[in-house]
Amino acid sequence: MKASLSFTWTLSGAGWADCVVADADAEAQMLVSYISPAPEELIGAVTRLALGESGDHKVKFEAEPNGFLWHLSPDGDAVEIRVVESPDTSRRSRPGTVSWEARHPIEAPARCVPRGLDRVHADRGEDGWYADWRRPFPRRELEQLRGVRVKLRA
Repeated sequence: MKASLSFTWTLSGAGWADCVVADADAEAQMLVSYISPAPEELIGAVTRLALGESGDHKVKFEAEPNGFLWHLSPDGDAVEIRVVESPDTSRRSRPGTVSWEARHPIEAPARCVPRGLDRVHADRGEDGWYADWRRPFPRRELEQLRGVRVKLRA
């Protein structure tokens, strides 16, 4: 199981963000549109994993017309993460291409996803976030995840 995982979220224009998920072996770069609540959904999936919910948790990052589907599958104290790029998310029959996959302790995404979003908040603030992302900063979702992380350390 890999030890290092990073998540970077960079606001890159009106309604767009650049996202990178990486570990020591590889990375996936994604252009993400605000048309779906991508940060909130990713935080929610990671929170459910940290709470011990089973099953495959899926999160869609839209990029108009292409997109990325995250599959987060718990396996004991670890999570299998697979990011699949689809050329056109409106055509579900077309297979996607795996952009990145890895296995990490569940704590890894529970730490790096908030860290990546907090960097943007520290740099841009909530007004800057809203101006570029066109949605409010996901403060409530991040606080829920932080609450779960505190319980996991106890």
